Amino acid sequence: MAISSAWFAGRHRSLLVPTLLAIFVCTRAGTAGAQSADLDTQLMLATVKVADPDATGTGFLLSRPSPKDPKATQFLLVTAEHTLARTKGEDVTLFFHKRRPNGLYEKAPVKVRVRQEGKVLWKKHPELDVGVIAVVPPAEAVPPAVPVDLLASDADLEKYEIHPGDAVRCVGFPHPNQFEASEAGFGVVRGGFIAGFPLLPTKATQTFLVDLNTFEGDSGAPVYLVDLQRLLQAKPEPARVRLILGLMVGQHFLDEEFKAIYQTSKFRHRMGFGIVVHATAIRETVEMLDAKP
Repeated sequence: MAISSAWFAGRHRSLLVPTLLAIFVCTRAGTAGAQSADLDTQLMLATVKVADPDATGTGFLLSRPSPKDPKATQFLLVTAEHTLARTKGEDVTLFFHKRRPNGLYEKAPVKVRVRQEGKVLWKKHPELDVGVIAVVPPAEAVPPAVPVDLLASDADLEKYEIHPGDAVRCVGFPHPNQFEASEAGFGVVRGGFIAGFPLLPTKATQTFLVDLNTFEGDSGAPVYLVDLQRLLQAKPEPARVRLILGLMVGQHFLDEEFKAIYQTSKFRHRMGFGIVVHATAIRETVEMLDAKP
């Protein structure tokens, strides 16, 4: 028996779709309009399917003031760089969501240009599978209300005593070409626990494990923690914690090989451990986008 991993950290190849950031710039007034205050619903609305004939994965949007115009909102879509690298055309499709007058939601697909005359239009983290590309969302799409400030820093992990055993959740699109949770095209929420140690410093650890079953198509899914009554050793009063800890990039497998006289068979079992790249890598990639050439 052998333990194998599907993940991305530079030289490793994953069976899941790894990480990419795409930047959405929008100058419409009030783009961060009123939505449900809970992070679960906000991330459900902000998570989209990223589709191409050769690769399909998960992405989620963050928002911040535009560096060029603080009065405008810039949207960041976190999805898979590897997904874009596997595509052969110039465009991919992002499945946003729009709301009908009767209150129901429906898909709002839009083409996004990822290549121009053979040249890729996205940036990539130097060590991890995180990248950045600028696009504009459709006007009718429901604007996300998840600020980039929710990306957890090392200081946040230490301040809020984030540790193994903490309950976390993710929103993703498992096997998106075979399974769809709803006609509106929303992802699914799953829960698990931080299973790995240590978490800090994230620059060195780069990834951490969660006790959460993941599938092809889940990479790029936001992994987050919500605890509105968190008891901390350093403070007498409970703290309200809402953090995006990272995004799903892979999973671990257990491989078994059976040998007979005339044949050899191999079986692969999911170990139920997802591999998550730290949110600090997302911040670093955004900083690369902002850096002058």
